[in-house]
Amino acid sequence: MPNRRRFARRASARRRSPRAAIVWAALAAFVVAPSLPGAGASGAASSDAGHASLLSPHFHPLALAGGYVYVANTPAGTVDVITTATNQVVDRIRVGLEPVSLAVRPDGRELWVANHVSDTVSVIDLDATRATYRQVIATVQDLDPTTKATRFDEPVGIAFASDAKAYVALSSQDRIAIVDVATRTVTGHLDINAQDPRAIAVHGGHLYVLPFESNNRTQLSGCLFPVLDPKCTFDVVAHVLEENDVLSEGYVSDLIREPAIPDRDLYVFDTGTDTLVEIVETVGTLLYGIAVDSAGRVFVAQTDARNDANGLSGTQGHGLAELENRAFLNRVTVIDGCESGGCGAPSFIELEPLPPADPAPGMALATPFGIAVSPDDALLVATAAGSHRLFTMDPATGTVLGRVDVGAVPRGVALEADGAGAATRAWVLNAVEDSVSRVDLSDPAAPAVTATIPLDDPTDPVFRQGRILFNDAGASSTGTFSCASCHPDGHTDQLLWVLDTPKCNLSPFPSGPGCDQIVARSTMPIRGLRDTEPYHWDGIPGDPYGGNNVANVWGSDPPNCERGDALGCARVLVDGALGSTMCDQTDCPVNDEGKSGFLTGAQRDALARFILGVPYPPARDRAYTDELSAAARDGFRAFHVDTDPDCGNCHRMPFWVSTGTVGTGMDAPTWRGAYDRWLILPQGRLNVLDAQNVLETDVENNGFVERTMWGIAGATDEIWQMVEEGSTGWSGAFARSLTLSEDTAGAAQTADLLDALEGAAGAGAVVLEAEGVFVDSTGARPVELQYRDPFGPLREGLYVERGAGLVSYTRDELVSQAAAGSFVGTFIAWPGAGVAPGAPQPALWTLSEIQAQAGQQIFPRLSGGATTMTMSARHVLPGARLWVDGRRVPGTISCETGGTLPDCDGETVVVRLASLPAATGLHFLRVQNPDGLFSNDMLFHSDDAPTNCVEAVFGLLSDLLADADFARSTCLGRFEDSDSVPLAVPTPPAGHGYYHLYRDDCAAVTYGRPELDAGPQCP
Repeated sequence: MPNRRRFARRASARRRSPRAAIVWAALAAFVVAPSLPGAGASGAASSDAGHASLLSPHFHPLALAGGYVYVANTPAGTVDVITTATNQVVDRIRVGLEPVSLAVRPDGRELWVANHVSDTVSVIDLDATRATYRQVIATVQDLDPTTKATRFDEPVGIAFASDAKAYVALSSQDRIAIVDVATRTVTGHLDINAQDPRAIAVHGGHLYVLPFESNNRTQLSGCLFPVLDPKCTFDVVAHVLEENDVLSEGYVSDLIREPAIPDRDLYVFDTGTDTLVEIVETVGTLLYGIAVDSAGRVFVAQTDARNDANGLSGTQGHGLAELENRAFLNRVTVIDGCESGGCGAPSFIELEPLPPADPAPGMALATPFGIAVSPDDALLVATAAGSHRLFTMDPATGTVLGRVDVGAVPRGVALEADGAGAATRAWVLNAVEDSVSRVDLSDPAAPAVTATIPLDDPTDPVFRQGRILFNDAGASSTGTFSCASCHPDGHTDQLLWVLDTPKCNLSPFPSGPGCDQIVARSTMPIRGLRDTEPYHWDGIPGDPYGGNNVANVWGSDPPNCERGDALGCARVLVDGALGSTMCDQTDCPVNDEGKSGFLTGAQRDALARFILGVPYPPARDRAYTDELSAAARDGFRAFHVDTDPDCGNCHRMPFWVSTGTVGTGMDAPTWRGAYDRWLILPQGRLNVLDAQNVLETDVENNGFVERTMWGIAGATDEIWQMVEEGSTGWSGAFARSLTLSEDTAGAAQTADLLDALEGAAGAGAVVLEAEGVFVDSTGARPVELQYRDPFGPLREGLYVERGAGLVSYTRDELVSQAAAGSFVGTFIAWPGAGVAPGAPQPALWTLSEIQAQAGQQIFPRLSGGATTMTMSARHVLPGARLWVDGRRVPGTISCETGGTLPDCDGETVVVRLASLPAATGLHFLRVQNPDGLFSNDMLFHSDDAPTNCVEAVFGLLSDLLADADFARSTCLGRFEDSDSVPLAVPTPPAGHGYYHLYRDDCAAVTYGRPELDAGPQCP
């Protein structure tokens, strides 16, 4: 038959085609029968797997149990086990991607691990009498069976109410999951009407929750007019709602504190009824850690933003100098009485002198992060992540007793104590250095590091060095804050700041009142920075294009870095920040390059490389099948195709950004990750409380909810779903995991998820690996497996045992052994080896310069049988794979005229599909670099369905009849493969044996059971 294509649909684990057995029997030389004796597991992923640091946050990343320290080795995706007797790593347990938090079940029999990127909790067996000791025996997650997206996004803190009930903070979803420990299922949620809950603790029948980005009641000085309040400087209706006045033309604005804004910082719930008991306000701004003593006194490690200290930039001309190089106050907040009649008002322990006084050199305690209280309530022990120190405190007086340098960026602390409850030792996770420090506390006034245990860290060394510098408060004059203070974990603090931004200039047109002031700006994320130059709202730092900007709205400034020199443009941003925000404006030194500010030229290069390599996390709502939902597809169409050019033109493909918006000089910010950013517009003008009251949003009850805020800014439900699902560089299968066990072997979701993960691994989207144990009467044998699909999509893949020659298993064998209780294994979809920080995300966009606002985007359209498309592209490597609508398809991508990938002349490429998509209409193309990152979703339209196309689909007819969602042909028949080797089964009646479907026009026609039962038989 002409143009014949063949593929086999993978059956579930419960209904595998006998064809697989025939194929593997013929390959006896390759397949070795399973046997239990063999090598143990290493805990490390294979060399085929890559490691992409997504800068996940931490809370309580260490736990002590039975003479061992369990540590979240975040970059490696393992929990490392250190014996307290010898300070040696004695075991490594592979969990999900980016583990960030640990909690031991009250009875000590299980360790729960929050995997921030896998959106799961791994349950590790701590019962030394069991064959599964120190193995993951369950995976807690919550996948929507319809959308196939997670409902358990970005977990952080874990706390047990009892052996039967646990709580998990779902940071990006602003809620706490309630988990039944026995069934490993989510049974309910506690909604948090504030941003980003991370740190949680249970004590005395109460659950304590800290929202990380709690806000501090700051906003612009807009009000409803007329008013008599002197803090009001502009009419919020006229300058926010009636026009998008990004330049502050015609008014002045200050940055003020508005006491009517809810400032919810500490939530207290009853663990018996899961009802809210109390909310404590004004605890701090960025809330990192929590500890509760035996009396129920709560201690919070936090930084309090001073963003309003120089906020009167409109009325009093404040600038950066008035901030005094003290962007944050480093504090521990104390709240008494929460378990004895109601929480008292917060009191504050200042860790440094208050401005204008500064800490002495080497005495700052920047970014208090991890915190613990001794069992006898006599000692507080905490880490200062920005100062790389551990410090001890008297909880009664708030006096800092002692301090000691540990490793880089300490984020977690766990205490050992003697029989009387006095702290004897502290164990500290130095999260970015990826090491553990053991600290002697026998003299609390003189803590001493007695051992440093390095962990196996796959992070690129230059990226790690840059990340350390990003978190190092030594980059500031006072040593009290770092770059990460405003961009925690490469994200945003959700605050407005008056910094060294330019005064706007409308020359040659007259400037209106207020237009010559320094205007407050919202903090932008570092995530996904690469290829979004210039790197600022105001269109100036790192500008390789030149043209208009806020300081020269109608003119044209020259570029300040070169096109194509991403590192050089990032250095402009780094140099500018170190010489302004990070430096005392009255006494700023110069470095070895003669540039203002701290850090040497080599350190600045490492910092620039780091900020260029920070990726966006996976799209929150993308299905694990990698398909966009109908709503997301409609959102792409509405945003980029159907509207006037303003939306898609300003927020252009590939990364939904552009530069030089005419008449404003502003850069359009990225819409990526909008679901985790609630400040709208460069000055946060849409977040002014009076504007919210006018718009009748319920701030008092719900806060500034991201979905609501962006809806006010114009995001329809469909556009919002585009934001939730749009590609940020990862397959939908990336990081997904499951545990195959006696409890899960027969579950429909297990089969469905394994189908998706195996399909993604077979197509090269992920590397699917598993770690577990085989159990029999003689004991347990650890095993490490990797899924291989060596013969392409016509045959089933195998799970090949690492380190054991050719020992392999089919999925059926693993499922059968799991169902029998003789195998437990956790499967994880790792990225490929090509995702290192130095590998940028490939990009596709319509023909134009990447930054240019060029009017309506003209997307490719296939018609007249053509299968080629011309478009702009960047960072596409030779051998890149093509994906259409979430499925890998045959085809090629190459330079249109001159050059070779990735350096095509004019950044113009031609994409050649081997055949047209099966249906007409809108489609979504992505390219994937070999074993690397995916591009953005690129729209194209096909006017034609395939012609002269015959497709054969084969397997068990009973499988097909059980699956009513499969695209069907119209005839059934006997199967022969391409080698003309007939299967020894006669043509069966409908409903039995093998099926062979011919789809003559490749149309996406669906046939259910009645149609197939009555369908015609092929000759």
